[in-house]
Amino acid sequence: MTSTIERPSVDARVDRLRAAAGEAGLDAVLVTNDASIAYFTGFWGMQLERLFAVAIPVSGGGALVVPRLEEDSAAGAPSGLERVVYDPTSDGIPELVEALGGGRVGVEEDHLVFARAEALRTADCVPSPAGSVIMGLRARKDADEVERMRKACRLVTEVMEQMFAELEVGAVEQTVNALVAHRLRERGATDSHPLVLFGPNGANPHGHPGDRTLAHGDVVCADVSAQVDGYWGDLTRCGTVGAPSDWAQAAWETVREAQAAAIAAARVGAPARDVDAAQRRIVEAHPELGRCLHGAGHAIGAEIHEPPFLIPRTTAALEAGMCVTIEPGLYRAGVGGIRLEDQVLITDDGPELVSDLPLELRTIGR
Repeated sequence: MTSTIERPSVDARVDRLRAAAGEAGLDAVLVTNDASIAYFTGFWGMQLERLFAVAIPVSGGGALVVPRLEEDSAAGAPSGLERVVYDPTSDGIPELVEALGGGRVGVEEDHLVFARAEALRTADCVPSPAGSVIMGLRARKDADEVERMRKACRLVTEVMEQMFAELEVGAVEQTVNALVAHRLRERGATDSHPLVLFGPNGANPHGHPGDRTLAHGDVVCADVSAQVDGYWGDLTRCGTVGAPSDWAQAAWETVREAQAAAIAAARVGAPARDVDAAQRRIVEAHPELGRCLHGAGHAIGAEIHEPPFLIPRTTAALEAGMCVTIEPGLYRAGVGGIRLEDQVLITDDGPELVSDLPLELRTIGR
């Protein structure tokens, strides 16, 4: 799959990477993460056991290295880099080494597998961590990237609104998730991750949809994400079958307050952990309503989860152009979960919502 992004944009990103790599004392950069490859070339490959990579020497040149079966797809990528194609008789390493040119090579240390790193070392390419260099560029979204995320959020909003309008007692959890995924795909999503959980299943933020049927009194926690034109939208809303219980109402109001506090804290220069602290102070003050099981959220873009992560141990500060999700939650075992999630752009003028899904606790079946 190739992106709709135009060549000047990806070529400019490569130039910025060369400059950043040079400042970091690197001789070249090796890009192996699918989303990073797409960011710098416009090409999305199906990377399984075969090597896909972008080799970018600081001195110039560079190549998109792909296996033979992806030759035609890579040819359509809007990139000025050379296409280097290797045959099944090769593992791609010799071709990659030649394109890199040796020396100190920055790599995505959270992605490059050990065996390939060792192969580079034996070929006089010295791997050096450069994930922060690459993500330092990817983290700051341009106007085109933001618009793609808005488009993804609009799609999620449309499908989620339809889902809540149609939910009724007796609906099967697995069936609802499959239908949401189908509707996202038929409306243009290239990938999706619906997670719609009923009642007690919602007490596990990453639970697996099963055969539970929707019953009176259930809380529905719907976390729906979709990728459109290479970028993700990720939103969460909740509803109750019939009038909300005292617990559901109190938990939702607490989570709404926590989300508002976290959004207000999401400003240029703010440490990412401070955004988490803003929501944590509120949800953790109400242990009777449930547990706080995760941080305030994560950055989002070409990947659904990107750094910086809004958690207590993150030391990074927020920068203009970053896009993050703000998603506090409360989870009560045997009862359910309440979570609210919106996508927020960090700007010099303050936080700006990328999504516009109405913020309300839905009543299902009225």
